[in-house]
Amino acid sequence: MHRMNHLSRLAARVAIAIAAIAAAACTVENKALPALSGPSGLGMQVVMTATPDRLPRDGSSQSVVILEVRDARGKGMSGQRVTLGLTPGAVLTQAEVVTGPDGRASFGVIAPTQDAVIAGNILTVTATPVTSNFDNASTQTISIALTGVSNSSAPSPAFTVTPAAPEVNVVATFDATNTTDEGGQCLNACSYAWNFDDGATASGRVATHAFAVARVYNVALTVTDASGLVVTLRQTVAVSAPANPTVVLTVSPNPPIVNQSATFVATAVAAVNHSIVRYEWNFGDGSATSTGMSSTTHTYGALGTFTATVRAVDDVGQAGAASASLVVGSGIVATFYFTPTVVHGGLVIAFNAANSTPSNGASISQYQWDWGDGTPIESTSTASINHTFPAVANTYVVRLVITDSQNRIAVTQQNVPVVVP
Repeated sequence: MHRMNHLSRLAARVAIAIAAIAAAACTVENKALPALSGPSGLGMQVVMTATPDRLPRDGSSQSVVILEVRDARGKGMSGQRVTLGLTPGAVLTQAEVVTGPDGRASFGVIAPTQDAVIAGNILTVTATPVTSNFDNASTQTISIALTGVSNSSAPSPAFTVTPAAPEVNVVATFDATNTTDEGGQCLNACSYAWNFDDGATASGRVATHAFAVARVYNVALTVTDASGLVVTLRQTVAVSAPANPTVVLTVSPNPPIVNQSATFVATAVAAVNHSIVRYEWNFGDGSATSTGMSSTTHTYGALGTFTATVRAVDDVGQAGAASASLVVGSGIVATFYFTPTVVHGGLVIAFNAANSTPSNGASISQYQWDWGDGTPIESTSTASINHTFPAVANTYVVRLVITDSQNRIAVTQQNVPVVVP
């Protein structure tokens, strides 16, 4: 029916042309018969051949296509315009041809590169004659096979991160096993390049990395398939920081005493699922140390005020700290005097140790007196005591031992000359 309608329209156009010629015959000047608007396309046949019909994927090799347009009688049609098309990825030497006197035209097809995505590794060339009626423009095709690695699809990068939200300094595993290409997992057929957005890079289907700063990273995975086609996927990875360890510092004695060892103890608690790996000590007097132990000892060699600090560092490098300001004193000191200063045998002499000093923060709990004259040693909780020496001229060594509430001891002694009245 369509063809009959077309013939009817064509017959009407011819009738109009004949009528025009007849009308022109009545004029003074004869005119030539006007040409039709172009090929009708009725019975038109397009034939194409490609030489060679296989091309390597090298981006430069060419196939020459010979195109011939024939009319309904099989005769070549001269001057016929034909528009050309081609599978994306390859290149035509021209977008349109016009047939010569023999009804033929030629053009070239340039092979795609190795990384071009060509479904089925087949190029499809199309040729569509330009006619006066679009309905009669019949598109013809020819196929050219490609040799080399098939590249029907681009690789589709994909990766997982374990743990999904890593903490600072925790090693995370990046796995691109789920990357696909050509309808299946690419695995070792693809190459993988990683950029972790912190200056670090890696290669391989599985990579590991630890981030040093808590923030969101835009990690890039670049996949190159066997054909050389490169595709990059970016995926954000949120890196968090665990809570810093909490630390409490105790010093004993507090404050310390010059030239006597003091004990420093750090009580540290790490965040959940973490542990303390070391303690960094700074005693404020130019001395510092690092140890895996939570306690240590230190001796201050001078009087003064010092700030002792300890840092507890966990397994991911997070640290908590505690400090103590320490007034290092001289410690416990024993001293005494007696009255009268001229000691007479047989008379009562008063001894007083009130000028003795305990350790910082302590109090004197006991005074022990050894008179040196053969009488028993006496212990008191007060600083004063009386004693009577024998009425014999002699010199006695009096020894005082004091003990404070921190169980520190100080000793002193004096020679006490005794005269007889």
